Amino acid sequence: MSLSREAYKALEDIVGPENISEEPAILDGYCFIWANEVHFGDKFSARPPAVVMPGSTEEVQGVVKVCNRYNIKYRAHASGFEVPAISAREPFLPVDLRRMNRIVEIDRNNRFAVVEPYVSVQFLLTETIKQGLRPASIGCGPSASIIASSTSHFGCGTSNVSTDYAGRTPLGVEWVLPDANILRVGTPGTGAGWFSGDGPGPSLRGIMRGLSGPNGGMGIVTRAAVKLTPWYGPTSNKAKGKPNLYEYDIPEDFIVQQMVFQSREHMNDFFIAMVEESIAHGIQRSTVSFLGMLAAESNDEFWNMIKDSPPEMEELYKFSGSFLVDSSSPRELKYRQQLADKLLDKYEVMTFPLEEQMKSALFYSLMTGQGSQRLFRVAGSFLSASAAQEAWDAMGNTTRLCAEDIWAKYEMAGKITAGGEAPWGTALGDWSSHVESVVVYDPLVPESVQAVRDILAEVDEKLPKWSLGMGSFEGCLSPSETAQKKAAPYCLDFMTYEKKLKKLFDPNLVSESTWYVTPDK
Repeated sequence: MSLSREAYKALEDIVGPENISEEPAILDGYCFIWANEVHFGDKFSARPPAVVMPGSTEEVQGVVKVCNRYNIKYRAHASGFEVPAISAREPFLPVDLRRMNRIVEIDRNNRFAVVEPYVSVQFLLTETIKQGLRPASIGCGPSASIIASSTSHFGCGTSNVSTDYAGRTPLGVEWVLPDANILRVGTPGTGAGWFSGDGPGPSLRGIMRGLSGPNGGMGIVTRAAVKLTPWYGPTSNKAKGKPNLYEYDIPEDFIVQQMVFQSREHMNDFFIAMVEESIAHGIQRSTVSFLGMLAAESNDEFWNMIKDSPPEMEELYKFSGSFLVDSSSPRELKYRQQLADKLLDKYEVMTFPLEEQMKSALFYSLMTGQGSQRLFRVAGSFLSASAAQEAWDAMGNTTRLCAEDIWAKYEMAGKITAGGEAPWGTALGDWSSHVESVVVYDPLVPESVQAVRDILAEVDEKLPKWSLGMGSFEGCLSPSETAQKKAAPYCLDFMTYEKKLKKLFDPNLVSESTWYVTPDK
């Protein structure tokens, strides 16, 4: 695929010659992203015809107009962490938003910030804690785009118990629709500021965002206001040490705790109680081995930590997790500590002290999501083989059934590593929970890649039958609507309505939608 000279010149006139390229060496930089080999059978995605980098909403609108005029499929991305950023079956025009990297406004009194797409969670956190505020963290780490996670693509993180699910944090939004019209959702549309995403009449936020986001299939969000939550720590967080074992000073009014539960029921009840009492800054269910990944400098060091662990220890630590408690004063800290201790006693939770370096790493992971990328180091790649949002007990059933009925046989055959239920889970505000079962595989071994592909197919088939949501990578990320088609008969055939909306907003079908839905022609 290549662009016509007329189309290329039209795009160049909008962004300038320095912000568009069709040089092969540049384009190949947009061809690699982890897990592409699972979904599309190759470690590299198809080379795009060009790449364009707009620097403003007006330039984004101009690019989208050209794409409609010349029938060019496009998809925007910011940090580009996951496959929906740049992977597809056919080439398309990547709209790289890295030039749009400004924090437009931080409204301390009304607790929101207005940002552009390339503002990361870490950048916004660094600036907002200076004013006693913080954004929602994301499980994939602090380098992720705050706009992507709040308006376009999931948004689960350990701090969601106190900040709410990132998908529920957007307020006013500026949105370049697939047909190149600009829609300002909520109060920005009336010139009344950015404080609300709704106005008179029906809300459009559900169409823009929904639960999991359209993953680039419904135009481009160029600005958004996101909710902020009080921050009770210092105005800066300084790292110590060296990569990849940074350490951080834990603020005085914070408590970090690692836990092991006697049973699934004890674990579920404890997490529910922590959510109800609203004392946690961050909370997660994770394997104890995750601590080793955070603290180990290399795979060899991590292996030495776990190689001699007896099988009974793995069973003992089957139900484990951690939490971070913050407070605005010593008096409140005392209250929250006493309440946490009562809950730990009530649900017979075992706790144990951590070495300072490990405790420091766990603190920063719970605060920002930093550390999840260590999973790449173990075998080369990983995938959330099943994920869903539901009540805590339903999420526990998801990990149990998937482990027992699906990937245990692949792990026994040595094709993947899951470590039992392989869970990572967290609370989504006070309304739901999120869990992912993380399967680690070797992207260079065809049998390992095929095993993950087979696991995804089984999850797509079985989760809806178990009444535990949709399958596939992260709940409903599925190329060519694979998971959606399996779930639709159990969910009032929601795809029919999604496709009608897609066609209405994108009549020329140029907003590339491999990871969303594509209307029938």
